[in-house]
Amino acid sequence: MQKLTHIQRPGVLYAPGKGDPYVTRLSEWITEWDGQEAFEVALIGAPLSKSSISFSGAHLHPAAFRQLFSAFTTYDFEEDIDLQPLRVRDLGDIVMHITDIAQCHRNIEQAYEEVFRRFPTVVPCLVGGDHSITYPALAGLNRVLGKRIGVIQFDAHLDVRDTRYGGRSNGTPIRSLVEEEVVRGEDIVTIGLRSFANSREYRQYAEHQGISLYTARQVHKEGIQEILRQAIDRLSPKVDAVYVTVDIDVLDQSDVPGVPAIGPGGLSPYDLFEAVQKLGQWNKTVAMDMVCVDPSKDTRDRTSRVSLHVFLHFLVGLYKRMHS
Repeated sequence: MQKLTHIQRPGVLYAPGKGDPYVTRLSEWITEWDGQEAFEVALIGAPLSKSSISFSGAHLHPAAFRQLFSAFTTYDFEEDIDLQPLRVRDLGDIVMHITDIAQCHRNIEQAYEEVFRRFPTVVPCLVGGDHSITYPALAGLNRVLGKRIGVIQFDAHLDVRDTRYGGRSNGTPIRSLVEEEVVRGEDIVTIGLRSFANSREYRQYAEHQGISLYTARQVHKEGIQEILRQAIDRLSPKVDAVYVTVDIDVLDQSDVPGVPAIGPGGLSPYDLFEAVQKLGQWNKTVAMDMVCVDPSKDTRDRTSRVSLHVFLHFLVGLYKRMHS
């Protein structure tokens, strides 16, 4: 097996099994990479939550995510698409240092750089972890691509906190991307922002950097299709590649009780599912992540199930792009 330097087998493994010959479950389909075979989509865990500014058990998310594989099938009833022809492989979890957050971030950056160098046509999907993982993942991607990258972020928060007050955290990935010149502010679109979750000063910072901002209320009023059309139209002429980052707290607290920053008035799962499917289908989308799910605060895995559906709807978009 051709081992990856900063990625190890996950702590939780799933037994594929086969009960009903007419049903294919994710646990049968998403298998470990054998080190040789070609594949199209990589699943990678980033079990880090020490960098969260509020208490978070988001490091538990990759394991909870995988444990649900036996609960869902590969068939999208609404689209009449079976995902089985799409080759998805689990590469494992990025190695995390026990106490050194900066080292964890370096491991993520180096892991993503290696993945993109070795598998330039593969679309990696990163399961966080808190939102601090997005900056190093994009930094690693940027080293390899050397092209202009755009970001579409689904989040209740701006994530542009000043790194002088606490270092790189789940509240700083967008600011870090801009200040380290990984992504230009004008190439970032944030969708789903909520009142009483941000500050005027950070809004002014984001606007000054040219970041496009859409509130959850705008999505409710105008519709996710229109908002996404505007985002794609804005980025299409300028960027060569797009990274999609999904903070699950963008959804309403009634749907995702297991996020550290729950809040009312968020997006609906239908809106988010539709958006990520469209972005998976877009040929400029090269990677995505899902962050800030805390299984220790969840009820009946409700939030982890939502994040898994985000992943699956994104894969439906990829299927349409690669196999239609």
